[in-house]
Amino acid sequence: MKTPFEILEISNDATDAEIKKAYLQKTRQFSPEQDPEQFQNIRNAFDIIKTQSQRLKYQLFHSEVPSIDTLAEHILQTGPLQHPTKEIFTKVLLENLQK
Repeated sequence: MKTPFEILEISNDATDAEIKKAYLQKTRQFSPEQDPEQFQNIRNAFDIIKTQSQRLKYQLFHSEVPSIDTLAEHILQTGPLQHPTKEIFTKVLLENLQK
């Protein structure tokens, strides 16, 4: 199943303006009269990620949770062995959610 980002053909870190522009281009390309099903998919994708808070909610609840191995590997790549801080853990978690 395609993500809203793939449907609108934008990157996961697109801005509100970039998302709106992609949405408008897609709706011109697939009008409701020509392809109602594709138009509905585009509309749903836009509704899911059109604001920053909606994108964050989508990324938190519709993304694959990183494995403990991925988290540990990333922590070990940051340099000398250290206790993970809340900031490091949050950074790793957000990076993996964006993949």
